[in-house]
Amino acid sequence: MNNKEQHFKQVYTQSKDKVYRLCLGFLGNAADAEDLFQEILIKVWNNLESFRAESTINTWVYRIATNTALDYLNRNKKAQKRSSHLEIENLRSKTLEDQPFYEEEKINHLYQAISTLKEMDKIIISLLLDQCSYSEIAEITGISISNVGVRINRIKKALAKKLN
Repeated sequence: MNNKEQHFKQVYTQSKDKVYRLCLGFLGNAADAEDLFQEILIKVWNNLESFRAESTINTWVYRIATNTALDYLNRNKKAQKRSSHLEIENLRSKTLEDQPFYEEEKINHLYQAISTLKEMDKIIISLLLDQCSYSEIAEITGISISNVGVRINRIKKALAKKLN
């Protein structure tokens, strides 16, 4: 195994669950999320040697993930509209397998609600759910830290309405 493969394996291991949840938050269904996840992994692989360490590797991967997700949505507007209305099937990810069914059902409902948000709000809430700090979210999204806080409060209120 060469250095690039080893480095990619480390990056993949570190970020796979978070990136997959971001994909799921964007698209709301497992089938489309898998496609987007694979597309992101390909871009990370193809650009890994160009990583300049100006930010953390996780921030860099998130930036690729969010840009790829936005591109994916723009290319698939019809699919996005259709997928936000589809029933979520087989949403069981490796990180959720140990959860009781009712917990998984709540999580599925949350991801379904997140998939109906505006694109930037999907990114912000997905990063927050992955326990990114406000400063990391600001760096990834390109908005100010104070704006991150304001948007998170608005997103939480919007999600609370959708989930009740």
